[in-house]
Amino acid sequence: MSHYCEVCGKTMDEKEFYTSRNLEKYPDGGKLNQCKKCITMHVDNWDPETYKWILQEIDVPYVKEWWDSILEKNAVEGKKITGMTILGKYLSKMKLK
Repeated sequence: MSHYCEVCGKTMDEKEFYTSRNLEKYPDGGKLNQCKKCITMHVDNWDPETYKWILQEIDVPYVKEWWDSILEKNAVEGKKITGMTILGKYLSKMKLK
């Protein structure tokens, strides 16, 4: 199934969008209106104010120790990390808890 991104204007597979439990705000299966790439474009992994709003939109709590742990494991010199990299790993960990 495909979904439309309001930022880049592309229609893509729904797996390219984060899902919220707030079906009133996001009636299309809980899919956010921005694709993962667009929504994480301005994320600074070291500045919680740039990503906590995303966690709030998808109803996932922010646990600083877990975020920092994932960031520390992935912030290896020479390894490129993006906002999507850490956020994706954090969400995977949170879904397991």
